[in-house]
Amino acid sequence: MGDRRADATASVARILGAARRVFALGDGTGTLNRIATEAGVGIATLYRHFPNRESLALAVYDEIFTNELQPLFDEFERSDAPRRVLLTLSENLLAVLDRERGLVLSLPNLADATRSLMSRNVESLERVVRRAQAAGTLRRDITADDIPNLLTMVAAGFGSIPPGAHRRRYLSLVLDSLNPGQAQPLPEV
Repeated sequence: MGDRRADATASVARILGAARRVFALGDGTGTLNRIATEAGVGIATLYRHFPNRESLALAVYDEIFTNELQPLFDEFERSDAPRRVLLTLSENLLAVLDRERGLVLSLPNLADATRSLMSRNVESLERVVRRAQAAGTLRRDITADDIPNLLTMVAAGFGSIPPGAHRRRYLSLVLDSLNPGQAQPLPEV
């Protein structure tokens, strides 16, 4: 039984790696057959783990999120400068989306996928939000649920702004909305 589980885990890892490489081509030729061939598994094995292209794309996005963005959420939880970490997190999220354009096109809904992955952090975000509010560095009417939604808006809306100084400038403007200094009360949800 252990060997079968190890084989399945290895197959999934090969499929995810192959899918990421094929999606990265972004040339529209990334069929599941091509991914299975690249992974060195049969198409039935691929379908056993991923019933369709969308589920495979979501699994690849999840893996990228876990490896590249989750550490920034962990830093955010420990940080005394949440705005700086959110700016870095936003920039890194956009860099991933720029780099993984073929993957993004394969996702059923980028906003839903991004919100879902970020929502895993709501419990730790609650601690950060309370701490930042107590320190006076975050407006009092922000909730932990607002952070994944804000970052999802960043992911959806900033893709059209080319990387560089302009993007950082506009991200900074958006994040200034978290500042308690000149905040107007938010409408109730």
